[in-house]
Amino acid sequence: MNGTSAREHAVVIGAGMAGLLAAHVLSGHFHRVTIVDRDRLPAEPSYRKGVPQSRHTHLLLGLGLSSLEQLLPGLRQELLAAGAVPLELPGDAGWLTPAGWCERFPDGLPFVSASRDLIEWTVRGRVLAGPRVDLMTATEVTALLPSADGRGVSGVRLSSRDDGTSSDLSADLVLDASGRGSRAPDWLTELGWPTVGELSAPTGVGYTSRFYRNPHDPEQDWKFLLLQTRPPEHTRSGMLLPVDGDRWMVSLVGVGGDHPPTDEAGFLEFARTLRSPLLYEAIRDAEPLTPIHGFRVPDSRRRRYDKLRRWPTGFALVGDAVCSLNPMYAQGMSIAAATALVLDNELRRRGTALGRRFQHRVAKVAADAWLVASGEDLRYLVGEEQVRRPPYLALMQKFFDRVLLAGGRDARVNSALVLVLNLQASPWSLLRPAIVLRALLVTRGGRSAAPEPARHEAHSAI
Repeated sequence: MNGTSAREHAVVIGAGMAGLLAAHVLSGHFHRVTIVDRDRLPAEPSYRKGVPQSRHTHLLLGLGLSSLEQLLPGLRQELLAAGAVPLELPGDAGWLTPAGWCERFPDGLPFVSASRDLIEWTVRGRVLAGPRVDLMTATEVTALLPSADGRGVSGVRLSSRDDGTSSDLSADLVLDASGRGSRAPDWLTELGWPTVGELSAPTGVGYTSRFYRNPHDPEQDWKFLLLQTRPPEHTRSGMLLPVDGDRWMVSLVGVGGDHPPTDEAGFLEFARTLRSPLLYEAIRDAEPLTPIHGFRVPDSRRRRYDKLRRWPTGFALVGDAVCSLNPMYAQGMSIAAATALVLDNELRRRGTALGRRFQHRVAKVAADAWLVASGEDLRYLVGEEQVRRPPYLALMQKFFDRVLLAGGRDARVNSALVLVLNLQASPWSLLRPAIVLRALLVTRGGRSAAPEPARHEAHSAI
């Protein structure tokens, strides 16, 4: 990724996935890249305060894994060597969709299951190994510095979290990857730039999660469980994934304010009330390895930087600082990786002077994910008249329900659906005549849903 118009220095705010991958790309176009983060980063794969969602299940969707391999060749194999687990959807899954159990179709989509801590730690090691990338920790960005001509940004103001001292760091480009809590809208307003518009879609989602030791029960004919909601009457879901360290990561999710408890008895009782008892039966006698941790996400947010008529030179944003989605759909890391590829392409084509065009392309990467996530979230807000719903939403949801039902029974429809869920195809691709026809024929044919996966020997299989 050697740029032809390299400049001297780029600053990246945030050392999460979006910031690390952006820094890696920028190091191919700038002589020096500095990543600034509020946390002290751990020397091993472990939790840090700046990534509270890391204690919950994560998936590297197909788009994310393929994008990461382009950015950091060999990363998949490195994750597997560190204990990540190769899986396939739907073949390895006990997958209860809103429409019923999904059949175990062969030749599904391969993906890698690992803890967020391992994924981020592995990526960070690869990125920081580059000779042009430096890291400043325990340091907070408190403001953007204006350029001399007033048309853009020339650096950042820093504050040490150790002693509170302030300093200025100049840069030819400042890229904000600080996440959902980004203060960029206020910083830009302080410099005289227009107010940034924002879309918000309420989720009311709450997680509780913990790690268990993987018991390797030979009675189980699944490798992971995905038990989804069935809105609006069933608002509880659960996921069990094998991850690094020979562990299970289990997350229980409640939407519409129906949050799972963080106490032992409440956690197990919530698991018991899911639409299938499989997850509860798997963990009730399993060995817990961690406490139960909770996490709340009140809404999805999309800041429309792409709509600003004027754009400051020397500034750009990526990741959750632009579009922060309900984590239930596991889209964040994949969007970050795909956006890094867009950043590299833009730098190759137009040099280091990123502008409104780049923010348009960033917005486009997240557009399909926003459409799926926000549309699904609105299913749970029955009677919430204050929430604006797109005029096409009801029709889109009805059609998606039909595709979900057919996808559990028909391999071709399932393949198309899985590509959409993995951000490797647009939701609109489901409107292809061949898929629409098969979805209609399958669902009108009256075929029953797939049977429930095999349960523990103390319970009869259905």
